Amino acid sequence: MALSSNRDVDHYVDQELRTVPVKASTRIYKGGFIVVEESTGYAKPFVAGTGAGTNNFFVGIAYEEADNSSGADGDINARVFTQGDFSHEIPGGTISDVGKKVYASDDDTLSLTAAVGTNVFVGRVQDWISGSDFVIRLHGVADADAV
Repeated sequence: MALSSNRDVDHYVDQELRTVPVKASTRIYKGGFIVVEESTGYAKPFVAGTGAGTNNFFVGIAYEEADNSSGADGDINARVFTQGDFSHEIPGGTISDVGKKVYASDDDTLSLTAAVGTNVFVGRVQDWISGSDFVIRLHGVADADAV
């Protein structure tokens, strides 16, 4: 229905840091890659394994630890960086990988390999620091199966 009067709309100035409710019996560590389960809507660390990337979407990097290991779904929230540039190692990466897509294979491991159902897309290589250290630009909320 079209507006027939003025209305206020919430505007979020800081788009970099958001809160997400944490899954029951879950501990998120600062700096970890965080996903949300599509079926539950709750955040958890990204865990390696077949099917890990299925039905999860990447939301960001944990700003701080969030320990809900003895709580129920949503008892606490985790603050996550949803965008920005972050330094991280990509094992086997070289300077020629600048611009390539980056995937997490668990909450602390990045890869340049798209593996549908196993890895989750997190962003792109923005810059090379040295060796296998890079600057990664987060994509923001992205499907885990994005290739």
